[in-house]
Parts: sequence; structure tokens; C-alpha cells
Amino acid sequence: MPRRKGQSTQKQGQSAALPPCDGPKLHPFVNDKASLEFSRLLSDRTIDTDSYIFEVSIGGNAYALKAFKYYDREEDELALDESEREFLSRSTDSYTPLNHLDHYFDPFYNECRAYGRLIEKNLNGQVAVRCHGYMMLSAEYEDNLEDQFVINGWNRLAEEYDEPPSKRQPLRAIVKDLVLEDTVWKPRVMLSHLKTMRKHGVFVMDIKPENYKGGMLVDFSIALTEPHVVFQLKPDFQIESYKNRDLGAFDEMMRDQKGKTTIRAFPVRNKDTIRKLRSSRKSGCPA
Repeated sequence: MPRRKGQSTQKQGQSAALPPCDGPKLHPFVNDKASLEFSRLLSDRTIDTDSYIFEVSIGGNAYALKAFKYYDREEDELALDESEREFLSRSTDSYTPLNHLDHYFDPFYNECRAYGRLIEKNLNGQVAVRCHGYMMLSAEYEDNLEDQFVINGWNRLAEEYDEPPSKRQPLRAIVKDLVLEDTVWKPRVMLSHLKTMRKHGVFVMDIKPENYKGGMLVDFSIALTEPHVVFQLKPDFQIESYKNRDLGAFDEMMRDQKGKTTIRAFPVRNKDTIRKLRSSRKSGCPA
């Protein structure tokens, strides 16, 4: 498979931290002018997701680059009830959240917000795989990537294709450490990482084995990071449910290990289950 080289493109305004709304923000990748070489596609092209993940070389260093498809706000907007729509229509300093739902729900911005918070708290690379910032790639990459990796569909507006690539929106991507090994199961450490993120207002909302590499989280594409409009719109009981979702998903993931660990986010109340877990632990299974 041939390799294609090029240079990332920073257009006017794209050196700013994103997203342009209240809350944590992610800064651009500092080495954006270095040569960019796509080596291979890491994600499964047959699964419809919000992004494509590539192994790349930037300035001779290996990274994982997550290139995002474009966000369609229609589904999220239709899900709003009348009171929520009215609340989001209120302007603050000429900023109207309803007109900028992408700042809170676009998977690209979700990752920017989550990693922005981790970087603020000096947790980058400690509780999740290290992030190095975002990049904007010239739309010319689109055809090259489709040809090289047999992928298609960036969810662009149809009218954009009437324009030459130089006039289209750039592809948006986030640069991370390249971690290729499967999950190293350290449940106690993984739970500690999850609780630390929750403490700092990052709720992943998508805890599952495939979102871990080397025991570290790699995906924040549907994360809710405070401050977030969802936590202003929903009733308290629903907010609590959202905030506890990660813990429940973590416990389900641990239960799928079939007795290999006693670690749980929520206490195990069934005595028979406790007895079985303790027996399994004594037999030498890792916790």
C-alpha cells in the first residue's frame, strides 16, 4: 500500500483553543507544520462510527490520529422538548447555545472538552492515553485517504462537494499517543482513573473494553464534560443517572470477566456472589 505525504493546514482562526464556548478547551498540535504520513488504518472500516483512526508519522514520530466525521445536529435538535429549546434560545453576550449545539454534542468537540479538562488538571497521559492537541487537515486529504484505505463518508453537507477541495471545510483530527497493545486489565487502577475523571467533571458515557488500550481510555467522543448544557437542561434525577452511567458500565465490564476480579464501582450486595468472587480470588485469579 503506497504512503502519501503532505502537510497539515492551519487556516485563519484555527490556531485557537476549541471549542469556542465556556468550559475546557484543547489547543492545536504544536508541530502542525511537520510532514504528515499516513501509515495504516487502525479502525474497522466496516463499522459506521464518528471517526477514522490512523497510525501516522508526524515529523518522524509515530502517533494515533483520530479524524472526525462532520456532526449532524438535526437529531440532537429534534430530541429537545419545547422548554429545553426555549432555554437554549436565550442569548448570553450574543452567544445562543441552540445555534451552537455542536459545541456540546459534536464528537470532535466532546474530545476537545474532555482532554482540555484533563490537561488543565495535569492528568494528561495519566488517566487516559496522552493527547497532543488537535489538527485541521486540508480537505485535499479526503480523496487521498479514501483511495489509500478504501474508506468513504465524512458526512459533509452535499453542497460542499460542489466546491473545490480548497474551499471546503478542513478535516478535523486529534493527535494522541500510539498505543497498539490490547487492554492490560488492572481493574483497581482503571476504576481509580475513572473516579478521578468524574471528580474533575469528565463523564465518559461509553465505558467498554474496546475503548481501552494498554489499560488506558482512548475514546471521549460522547463524553459530557462540565460545564455542559445537558446538566442545565435535565432534572436532577436524570443528571445523577447520567453521572453514574460510567460506574455501572465499569461494573458490567468487570462482570464480563467472569469471576476474574472482585473490583466493583458499586458494592456487590448478593452474599452468594461475594462468596464466589472471594473463592475465585483465593484460587489465584487477578483482581
